[in-house]
Amino acid sequence: MLHIWQAAVEQFDQNRNFVLATILSVKGSSPRHVGTRFLLRDDGGTVGTIGGGLFEARVQRFAETVLETRASYRSVFSFTGKDSTSTEMICGGEAEVLLEFVDSADKVREDIFRRVLGMVGSRGSGLLYSQVAIPLNGKSAEGVRHLLIDTQGTRTGGFPGEDGAFAATPEQRLLRPIQILDLSGSEHPVLLEWLHPAGTVYLFGAGHVGVSVALLAAYVHFQVVVLDDRTGLASRERFPNADRVVVLDSFENALSGLGIDSDCYIVIVTRGHSHDRTVLAQALRTPAAYIGMIGSRRKNNLIFQALLMEGFTREDLQRVHAPIGLPIGGETPEEIGVSIVAEMIQARNAKARLGNVQAGPAARTPAHSQAIPCEPPDSPETI
Repeated sequence: MLHIWQAAVEQFDQNRNFVLATILSVKGSSPRHVGTRFLLRDDGGTVGTIGGGLFEARVQRFAETVLETRASYRSVFSFTGKDSTSTEMICGGEAEVLLEFVDSADKVREDIFRRVLGMVGSRGSGLLYSQVAIPLNGKSAEGVRHLLIDTQGTRTGGFPGEDGAFAATPEQRLLRPIQILDLSGSEHPVLLEWLHPAGTVYLFGAGHVGVSVALLAAYVHFQVVVLDDRTGLASRERFPNADRVVVLDSFENALSGLGIDSDCYIVIVTRGHSHDRTVLAQALRTPAAYIGMIGSRRKNNLIFQALLMEGFTREDLQRVHAPIGLPIGGETPEEIGVSIVAEMIQARNAKARLGNVQAGPAARTPAHSQAIPCEPPDSPETI
């Protein structure tokens, strides 16, 4: 979503009104999920997509009307019958879309959007609430209000009934990073977005493959931490896209103090089998979402046999993606990096889908106490 917030701030800089089109809910088949957006500029250009085809074209035409009327709309777009048989249309269902008119003179909204851009751009964390005070299939001149809360609890913006939104915010972390809150007694839905780096990659190994993985992982919005015991390779100059580069004394306690949890991805691409085995043994004792280790099947089998002798189970070893990466036939460090990051994206998306299915009632807590996962601790060894 970084490009959407960049485009929004650009419109404020140029004193140009614009429209944000946001999917609020879907039923049946849909090409995109809740929270997906595109931005319509006043010259007719767009940034982002909510699915393409006839669906997006129809929403875009509606958005052009929003620019003219300067009123926000909340509308349902249905795709049945003749429409659903089109090769350019989703295959049946409907999508509820918020079409939010944004006046470039709105200083409160400008401040919020600028702060969101800064937060996302710096790979920070926070919560963005959007109250939609618009009747379904209706319009309102003042129908959307936002509230941004950062990790220090600082609030920007606000709306009536925000305390109810805080009470409906899931505790600890959101199983669904973007969702409509269940607000009892309120006629106005609130869209909640958890702004945070989409998982943290702990990359053990600063060699050629590590360079490619770090670059690509950052590009697809992972937070990236590189760890190696070679000062000549573990450097900020070599890994400009990494969030943190750590020089280890050794790999023996490489995971100590990192706080690995289920939002973390461990990539093991060290320079030797013994280091790989050492890191893997530590990784298997964590709840990491993904553990991958580079190497041939023969080499990996030897490591697995050694770990079985140390007391690990076959169920433990089934967690390991080895050989690492999707089987695309790559040979160069760059191609191997693509296969590894693609496999992590696959794991991340599967985890998100599982969260959507399993999300249920949870304990409630004020939004400003939201726990942000997997922030690597400061260390004197950090470059």
